[in-house]
Order: sequence, then structure tokens, then C-alpha cells
Amino acid sequence: MPRNGNTTQRGYGSAHQALRARIAGQVKAGAAVCWRCGQLIQPGQPWDLGHTEGDRGSYAGPEHRWCNRAAGARNANQARRARRRLANPATATPTMKPVTSRNWW
Repeated sequence: MPRNGNTTQRGYGSAHQALRARIAGQVKAGAAVCWRCGQLIQPGQPWDLGHTEGDRGSYAGPEHRWCNRAAGARNANQARRARRRLANPATATPTMKPVTSRNWW
């Protein structure tokens, strides 16, 4: 997903903006629930219109900005780890212990 360009090029075109505008009223009224964590989104609290996992063309609903960004980071980190394992499987064994200055085990 490109970071530069207009909103449509980044995947947030008119359909996204229209749906977000409709949900904004619920958020302002304090009636929107984060679909990721199940907690209320407080009026004035930063929020995002969350996509369903793996499909940027459909929306799951409003979510706290933190919940949305944290999920994106988890997905990106998981993909990064998978690429590393494919690139060099010998160094990415799941049973590796971290290297420390002392033997803590």
C-alpha cells in the first residue's frame, strides 16, 4: 500500500470516506463500539474505520486508533518474521533462546 498519493491511491476513496462520515455521528454520540476490543469509543477519542483482516476492500467497523495501528503492526511483524524464516531457516528456529550476558535458565 503506497504511503504517498491522494486518498484514493492509498485505499481510502469516496466509499471509505462516506462510510466514515456516517459512523462519525455514532462516535460523537458515544454509541460506537470498537469491533476489535469491544470497548466504547469515547467522543473525541481518535478512531479509524477498520478493514477486515486480509481484505482492504471491506470494512469491519469503527475501532480505536490504537487497536487498528497495533493490529497493523502485528500483521507486518508477522509477515517480516515469515520472510526472514524463508530467507534463512537455519537462523530462525523457534526454540532459539535469546543471547544474554548471563545464563538465566
